[in-house]
Amino acid sequence: EDGAFDIEGYRHASRIFFLAQEILVGFASYPTERIAQRSHEFRPLGLGYANLGTLLMMQGLPYDSDAARAYAACITAMMTGEAYSLAAEIASSTGPFEAYLENQQSMLDVMRLHRESARDIDGNIAPRELRAAAIEAWDRAVALGMLHGYRNAQATVLAPTGTIGLLMDCDTT
Repeated sequence: EDGAFDIEGYRHASRIFFLAQEILVGFASYPTERIAQRSHEFRPLGLGYANLGTLLMMQGLPYDSDAARAYAACITAMMTGEAYSLAAEIASSTGPFEAYLENQQSMLDVMRLHRESARDIDGNIAPRELRAAAIEAWDRAVALGMLHGYRNAQATVLAPTGTIGLLMDCDTT
């Protein structure tokens, strides 16, 4: 392999794992009735990634560098933009999350801020294709969300991956 980031594969994986989580919301059990109720009202999901340090090292990027931060910003923005784009696509047929209408303006404002943040990734140091894919994902997520709303109030989370990272055979946590 040439070390190039597989943008299409990453987009596809982001969408598949997000869809799987969306399906599971209806089948999950929750520790309390209140948590169950809120989970169905807002449908929060937690798509994320692990092993970022290894990816950066494989790209030859020092972990604490502007180039590494720009790279990480691109893949994070792309993952989140793809997730919210799919959340809007799902909302087009199933409707947005229950509490969407009362939160619509705030949610759209936040989505626009995310889109602007993707556009603000430094084009002088970020890989051109990654930055373009992140911007495209957010342009699509906002456009579709304005039409259909979003099925999920939360799409992504980057949790600490210490123990699970070891079980997943990650080189970095």
